[in-house]
Amino acid sequence: MGLAGTMLTYGNIRVNAPYEIIRLLDFELTQKINEHGKVYITALIPDEDHAKYDGLAYDEDVLEVYETDKERGTVSIFKGIVTNIRIAFKNGVYHMYIEAASFTYLMDQQRKNRSFQNSNLTYYQLFRELIDAYPHGDFIDLTDSDQKLGGFTIQYGESDWEFLKRMASHQQTGLIAEITSVFPRLWLGTSKEQVKGELRSINFSLQKKKSGPEYTYAEVEDTKRFELGDVVVFQRKHWVINQIHAEMKQGIMTYGYVLVPEAGIPREVIHNPLIKGTSIEGKVIELDGENESVKLHLSVDSMQSKVEGCWFSYPTMYTSDGIGWHCMPELGDHVHLYFPSNKEKEARVVQSLRKRDFKGDEISKPSRKLFHTKTQKVARFDDKEVALSTQKEKILVRLNPASGIHVYSHHDLTVHADTDLVLHGKKVQMTATREISLTCKTSYIRTDGTLHIKASKFMKNQVPDAELKAYKSLIQELKGKGYPQWVQDLLLQYKTDYYKAVAAGDKKGAKEAAAKAKQLRQQVAEIDRMPAWARAQMHEYTSQWWEAHGANDKAKQKQMHLLANQLRDNVLINELIRGHSAKSYLDANRLEELSGQYADAAHKLTIADQKSIAKEAATLRSKYGVNSQLARENLNKLAKKYPDSFSYKLPATGDWDKELNAALHDFAKKYDLENKGYGRDVLAVYLHQVANGILPWPKVSKAATPTIPATTTTKTEPGKKPPTTPEKQPKEEPKPLDPEDYKDGLVAVKKIEKYLSSKGIKGNQARALYRINDYTNNSIVQKKLSSNRKAPLVFFFEGDGSYSHKQEDHPEGRYGAMAIVVIDGEIKYTSKNASTLPDYEKHNVATIKEGVYDFIGGRHKGIYPALRVRAGGEIPATYKGGKLDHPATGINVHMGYNNDTAGRDTSIGCITVFKEEYVNFLLAVGVINEKVSIGDINSADDIKIKGLVIIDRKDRTK
Repeated sequence: MGLAGTMLTYGNIRVNAPYEIIRLLDFELTQKINEHGKVYITALIPDEDHAKYDGLAYDEDVLEVYETDKERGTVSIFKGIVTNIRIAFKNGVYHMYIEAASFTYLMDQQRKNRSFQNSNLTYYQLFRELIDAYPHGDFIDLTDSDQKLGGFTIQYGESDWEFLKRMASHQQTGLIAEITSVFPRLWLGTSKEQVKGELRSINFSLQKKKSGPEYTYAEVEDTKRFELGDVVVFQRKHWVINQIHAEMKQGIMTYGYVLVPEAGIPREVIHNPLIKGTSIEGKVIELDGENESVKLHLSVDSMQSKVEGCWFSYPTMYTSDGIGWHCMPELGDHVHLYFPSNKEKEARVVQSLRKRDFKGDEISKPSRKLFHTKTQKVARFDDKEVALSTQKEKILVRLNPASGIHVYSHHDLTVHADTDLVLHGKKVQMTATREISLTCKTSYIRTDGTLHIKASKFMKNQVPDAELKAYKSLIQELKGKGYPQWVQDLLLQYKTDYYKAVAAGDKKGAKEAAAKAKQLRQQVAEIDRMPAWARAQMHEYTSQWWEAHGANDKAKQKQMHLLANQLRDNVLINELIRGHSAKSYLDANRLEELSGQYADAAHKLTIADQKSIAKEAATLRSKYGVNSQLARENLNKLAKKYPDSFSYKLPATGDWDKELNAALHDFAKKYDLENKGYGRDVLAVYLHQVANGILPWPKVSKAATPTIPATTTTKTEPGKKPPTTPEKQPKEEPKPLDPEDYKDGLVAVKKIEKYLSSKGIKGNQARALYRINDYTNNSIVQKKLSSNRKAPLVFFFEGDGSYSHKQEDHPEGRYGAMAIVVIDGEIKYTSKNASTLPDYEKHNVATIKEGVYDFIGGRHKGIYPALRVRAGGEIPATYKGGKLDHPATGINVHMGYNNDTAGRDTSIGCITVFKEEYVNFLLAVGVINEKVSIGDINSADDIKIKGLVIIDRKDRTK
């Protein structure tokens, strides 16, 4: 930028421009990484010249600022393009104000769209390709730009300068514009190591940048001249010049430098906000059906090589279980490449585009939906019927509400069922032009103009009345129920026995048959309450048990009995693992996936190896106590903590033996797990959680047992009588409050009593405050407080609240939870108007399971401050009143309403605090730091505070 060390004055600064300048009045120059160099000049011009600048086109005018020195000659300070001129008349003379930018400004004039799909292209090659497009354009690479792009990259709605700036940020560096060249030239990165001089000015300040990545920087003012990006010494440290602002002060050029540490500053990766939500059309040029991906020639590119093209995923609407709609585009099809975020590497193909437009073709009717393949397979949906056809309608299936179901085939039509084929209707009609034959074993009926009947035995009587009644009763019961075949067969048998007994006056026999049918329904209900991943397996085991029972195959019955019990154990183990820690739900989810994969492998539905699946599952369970060595360690740990309960000491190593088995069953007896049918693995997981403080010892209460499906607590042999207890045990009413039952923990009892007294809180709500200390030894709570003693703990005790506002539009709406905020052993806030339940719990919406979950301060739907549970990640949940299990995402603690709007739920799965109390709640937690009105809550800043949300429903009575 000149001769370092030379002091500049108005006397040795000259301006070369296509305008007559009498005298330079002011000069200012700015340079900043990632920006063009700019100068601002104020000068006097002749009075007679001012008129000729009216309407002057200056977009190609070149301006040069240089210094003159008798000893050193002429040295350029700045060369650039004039970007603005303004003439003003002040104090009787004409002033010209000139703005100019470095020649890199030429790279910032045109916005372009193009893609770079060659993932092996290096950043250096990318920069070279773009800059070489400008005559005499060039750049100097001061970074390791041999790094490859590594994936799809697109320039969209960006100038070359903006695009290169974004690419430089991916290498944690920036662009420096050359300000003394008449061509577009720049540096990529800053100079390293070589010190260009020292700044000794006493005019400086040291500051710390807090918005975005934090770093310390210095602002120094001096008359010495240095280049942007130079390394200088200041205060005996090496710094890099990040910004320059030069201006004339008292006739002398003074430079304001912003210095950053030589190691550099943390630069945020720049993304293109314009690309988010955009779709770009492309033509399919290559397919990979196995990986469900395609290569595209995008409409923004003039040409695209197949070899260099990127693979883009094509979502085919498949579920995690491999069920769904698979419909890949074909070569030559036009599709949309969609960008869900501002990161182009997340782009995916979303849909195919129909290009042809034939008048009168079937798709011209808006009410008709058509799926058509190139091989003439057609699925047609319109307002009157659904039709499936193939081979130009040589095979056709039509489903018409008016006329019924029609099946037509130019070839043979075969209906095959492995079990029963049932035809039921008011009238069943079969017509044939030649012959109708019905055959079963040695009997048959054939009609071909003559009726032929053959049988080994003829029955004169009609079908027994009891069988007809049983069949009609079964048909009625099946409406709306998805009973598997084995259940239907048994129900038909029990119903037939019942009606036979009734007809014979056998009350005892009728009662026994009805009891068997009831027990069977209970057994089915027990299976249906199991998690979805286990339900199908249990139906299969039970069906095979009954099949073996009918064949009197005792060995098969025993095998199915063992498999069913093992499945029940795995369900319970999964629930225990899910509540183990904040992240253990990931392992629980994986175990569910492995269980499904193992079943598929057993049925030869996948090539996956059963042994490798079982090995991975065993490895996961071993982390949570299912291995002999960990069981020994856990028992010894309990013996050390509670010597009065455990007096023995086990060897530290060894396989499973009698001594270990006896110790484990001794633990089960003392922990009230004996005689409940639990297998060894379940006891080992319970042991692990008790030994490590996740579950309490020695006091055992309902609070210590994780919430699990009712089916997992007691094992029932398939086909045998289930437990005689009701399917749903009625909730016990909470016992009267006795403070003597509670001890100091997360909050001292005296502090709880003082808070209760000051707020006048009584009954269930007071009990909820004492129950805070039930979580004193919870491992997740302990871990959080060990890392941050002041982390907020936000409790929601469902069943202890008392919401008094009616919800006319949401009669099921619940506000029955007591919300409590605890920070550093102090109760900061309570509200009786909270809820952990959705408005319509029996609908297909999430009900978050009890547990302890991380949260971080954020915004609800990006609108107003809220608590984001697990930062919006997966949380274990149930659906349809507990019938289904599936993780939920996007769960927040947000405000609830009492002025409902019909059709809009207060909660469809989130946790809520009543609107009028919400601001005070956020203040207590620390998500906001100043009080605002509820009407201004959207404008309040959220604080990224981290803590725990504890959901407890043990006091819920409905």
